[in-house]
Amino acid sequence: MKKVRATGFTLMELLIVVIIVGILASLALPQFGKMTRRARATEGSHLVGSTLTAEWVYYQENGVFTTTIGNLLVDLPAEGANEHFNVTVTAAGPPVVVSAAGDGGSPAAGITVTGTMANDGTRQVAVTGV
Repeated sequence: MKKVRATGFTLMELLIVVIIVGILASLALPQFGKMTRRARATEGSHLVGSTLTAEWVYYQENGVFTTTIGNLLVDLPAEGANEHFNVTVTAAGPPVVVSAAGDGGSPAAGITVTGTMANDGTRQVAVTGV
């Protein structure tokens, strides 16, 4: 009589694989959260940069800065909000100050991006909450 060998994985081998996958997941998930917050901060920086560029165009055409986002050629609703950030022009300078604050219920909550621009077009952007 011929012996039949069972093929496949043993329970111990499967448990070891599950443990290794669990350890890797426990190391990767916190890093994923950090990367997500950094990506949201980049989104806020993009919004502030776009608004500052639109302010610069408005300044070149009219000789003054504006605090009304509706006057700017920027792809934001009139109130300055997008899916995750509220963008406001808080000072019509010089220097002009543009802020993007994360909405309370969004993944960007607690992130604030502030940008300033002088009459000569020099900019500074600062990110907090990352």
